[in-house]
Amino acid sequence: MKRILALSIGVAAIILATLVYSNGAPTAQQKPATAQEKMASVDYLAGAWSCDHTVGTFSGKYKTTYAKVLGNLWLKQTYDFPPQQFTGHTEPAVTAEALIGFDERRQAWVRFFANSTGQYFSIRMTETGNGWSYKYVSFFKTTKPETAEADATFTKKWDTEYLIDGPSYPENGTQVTEHHSCHKL
Repeated sequence: MKRILALSIGVAAIILATLVYSNGAPTAQQKPATAQEKMASVDYLAGAWSCDHTVGTFSGKYKTTYAKVLGNLWLKQTYDFPPQQFTGHTEPAVTAEALIGFDERRQAWVRFFANSTGQYFSIRMTETGNGWSYKYVSFFKTTKPETAEADATFTKKWDTEYLIDGPSYPENGTQVTEHHSCHKL
């Protein structure tokens, strides 16, 4: 009887230790994630997507594509926004590119964005379980105080659908928030 009780306690201790060490920060036995492993987790993005977006009272459509580049260690996203018709004028088409990668040393995602109007952004990305939260970072001193809260969120709904909510910013005297809904073609 004592042997069965001791065996049961030993098995319970092993199960408990396994649960504790497998659900937290990496232990000495667990290796930090590699860029290749993290990049494999976003394979579902590769290909062409059709997106709808709204910003305040404006809404439109655009196409975006994702492809692995630079030794498959970066995900290149290309945007094509068609010309936009507004009362009295037409805005030209806009193109953009972003590079998304995983920094093994910091165990964090990064994103670099630039478009044909001259805008550019560097973004730190934090995994949320079903996507990322984006935090825009500046290369220069800003008058806006840094906050810990996310500027935007990327939410994977399915392998064929994702949403982006944010950022928010003033436009023509009104605070607006971007909303994007993208579906794989």
